[in-house]
Amino acid sequence: MAARPPVSRCRAVRLARAAAFVVGLYVVATGHVGSNNVFFAGEAGPYPVSVVIRPPEVIPGLAEISIRVPGGGVDRVTVRPVRWDAAPEGGAPPPDEAVPVVGDPELYAAELWLMTVGAYRVEVAVEGSRGSGEVSVPVTSVMLGVRDLPPGLGWILAALGLLLVAGVVAITGAAVRESQVPSGETVGARQRRRARIAMAATAVAVAGVVYLGNAWWEAVDRDVRSGIFERLEVEGAIVRDGGAPALEIAITDPAWLGRNWSPLVPDHGKLMHMFVVGAPGMDAFAHVHPVPVDSFTFRVPWPDLPPGEYRIYGDIVQESGFAQTVVDTITVDAAALAVAGDAGTVPEARDVLAREVPGLPRDPDDSAWTGVPVALSGPGSETRLDDGSILEWQGEQELRVDEETILQFRLWDPDEKPAELEPYMGMRSHAALTRDDGAVFVHLHPAGTISMGSLAVLAPGGSPMAGGGTDSPTGVVEFPFAFPQPGEYTIWIQVKREGRVLTGAFRATVLE
Repeated sequence: MAARPPVSRCRAVRLARAAAFVVGLYVVATGHVGSNNVFFAGEAGPYPVSVVIRPPEVIPGLAEISIRVPGGGVDRVTVRPVRWDAAPEGGAPPPDEAVPVVGDPELYAAELWLMTVGAYRVEVAVEGSRGSGEVSVPVTSVMLGVRDLPPGLGWILAALGLLLVAGVVAITGAAVRESQVPSGETVGARQRRRARIAMAATAVAVAGVVYLGNAWWEAVDRDVRSGIFERLEVEGAIVRDGGAPALEIAITDPAWLGRNWSPLVPDHGKLMHMFVVGAPGMDAFAHVHPVPVDSFTFRVPWPDLPPGEYRIYGDIVQESGFAQTVVDTITVDAAALAVAGDAGTVPEARDVLAREVPGLPRDPDDSAWTGVPVALSGPGSETRLDDGSILEWQGEQELRVDEETILQFRLWDPDEKPAELEPYMGMRSHAALTRDDGAVFVHLHPAGTISMGSLAVLAPGGSPMAGGGTDSPTGVVEFPFAFPQPGEYTIWIQVKREGRVLTGAFRATVLE
């Protein structure tokens, strides 16, 4: 991008450029795009557990929860929602008991009411022959819409309402016209006139009540709809920092600028995890970590990616534990990536960065990848990483929508021995996946889709995690997930060996 245009023009260009994949985008606030379900693999004391939480789309609403506890010996499983700001004692409802699912002795199900918008933790407690244990799973409760009245039912209620109004007016007229007429006498002209006046007055009064009631209802509806979640608006641009290109993300949302959002907290030690995805070819990918320049701007050196169209996804966590992903698109041309002397009109970074972060050093956890994703043709599909090691798919033969699965991969040394992995930002592996049209984007960990930043806020001390932890076979990484929509997906798997972050990419077809 040669230069950042004025804000209004920039927005118009971004909207036009992103229309192909943003129209109909199902946005939620789980720290992901296109999937509001929460997947977690961990341990509740001595019990390994796998938890899936399907939050409601309207608030208040019922969240559906399933808990799988392998190994048997379980007597009781309970779940309880706790808001981030709940009092330590008496600030949450009593736990609900999860009931066993008929036909699957390891699976338990429950429903929980989420009454307000905000960050929650769902406490899962297990009791049995191995003792008792508890684990907390962070959940972001947001309202994605309101339930509109079905048109047919609306017409029926309107007709019944008119009938009720007509009845009230008619009863008033009859009462005024006939209530004071002696038995055996006919109604006179005076009574009829008084009845007509009373009926008119009643009709006006009822109309006034209906008008005020409708005004009240519309005010309530506006207030409720104002609570529908919308992602923070951001603008991405390529700027020049010390002669080198940098990616700058500015939060332009009035809610943020008006300080209506709480500050950010680190997630894996980073205030923002940014994923840069080449579109539409899925042939370029980067996982970088912008640093704050000021209270609304983040910047990171441009990764080693070629010019082109890119979607950017930035994961952030508020200090309340509320996690979300900000989304934008940018066009990067050759002039933007040229050396300083040929930079043309690419804007220079502001002086504040030069004073606070001289030279904008690269984060050692930043990484970039270019290439052609390998198609998943079944177990055994493999791709070779930059150090010569081999990443092999060991998951399901077919992937289907809403079917819980484990995305399982194994890393082999170049000599085809199981590879040893180093912790990468505290975990065995990270993964990112996106549907090719951008309608779905998810950042995955071996513990699932949960944000570690949210977990640190909502459950201080964290939770012991499995799902690819230290008990997994050498070189094996696993990610619990269920694809929310059918289509073509690209999955990037990231591991760390000998201090180097390595990335492998696969293409998967998800069936209905």
